[in-house]
Formats: sequence, C-alpha cells, structure tokens
Amino acid sequence: MKTRCRSGISRATADHIQALFEIEQRCFPGKTSYSKQQLKHLALHANSTCLVERQGGAIRAFLIVTYRRGSLTGHIETIDVDPPFQNQGIGLKLLKAAETDMRQRGMRWSQLELSEGNKAALELYRKAGYKFKEKIEGHYKYEHNGSRNAIRMVKALKVN
Repeated sequence: MKTRCRSGISRATADHIQALFEIEQRCFPGKTSYSKQQLKHLALHANSTCLVERQGGAIRAFLIVTYRRGSLTGHIETIDVDPPFQNQGIGLKLLKAAETDMRQRGMRWSQLELSEGNKAALELYRKAGYKFKEKIEGHYKYEHNGSRNAIRMVKALKVN
C-alpha cells in the first residue's frame, strides 16, 4: 500500500526538529544559527507558531512566530528556506500563512528583524508589505551577511 506524501504548509511537530536544525545550519552557517535546543524551544513553545513547508514529505522551509502576553504584535523570529529551494516563492507563501495565523490570534502587527546586509530578505519583506521602522546598531553578536546591525520592519495586519 502506498502512502501519500504530505505537501503544503502545516504546523511543526517534535518529529521535525532535526530537519529544521539542518535547514537552519545551511541557511545560517557557523555561529549565527540557532542550536537544536533553541530551535526546539522556539518551535514547540506554547507562545509560538512554527510552520513548515513540505514537498513530497520533505521539509523545504520553516518560519517561527513568537507571541508575548498582552501584546498585539507577532514577532517573526526566523524564516529559513533551504538554499536549493530559495527564490521560488516559498518564503512569501510561509509569510502569508504566518500572517493569517497572527490575525486569528488577534494580532494587529507583524514585526521582524533582519541583517542590514541580507538584501534578498529585505526585498522579500518589502514585497510582502513590510515597512522600515528602525536600524538597530550592533543587534547581532556575530556578523550576519557582513553586518552586526539589524533592520526592524513592521506590517499592519488587516483584520478580516
């Protein structure tokens, strides 16, 4: 009997942590990546949502949103698209799914930080409607894309 492989976007489970960690290592090599324990905490914590994008059962990308009690802002902690699958619209698809989840949780804003040197991510977020809020000097302990500075971006989430 053949089993159908799952494709599309779904919530991450504990079984996905190793695959998420491997993608994280490929997207953010060296000291800039999250440890497996950090990813597990972020992905499976009650105040977060981790979405995975799969094709034929294999995880190609993931996104983690964290929430704070009393806040109306969802924080996109990380979005990782495995390098062989980048520039195919997967990141934008995950972002839209995360924004839907945020709206369902009553969030009014989506916020994120990215390295000022990450031009591809900056373009993705602009395309998705995110606006520059501020530059944060020395935000990162280690260089990301040639810089330790971050750009904070926000997007108002329209209530349906």
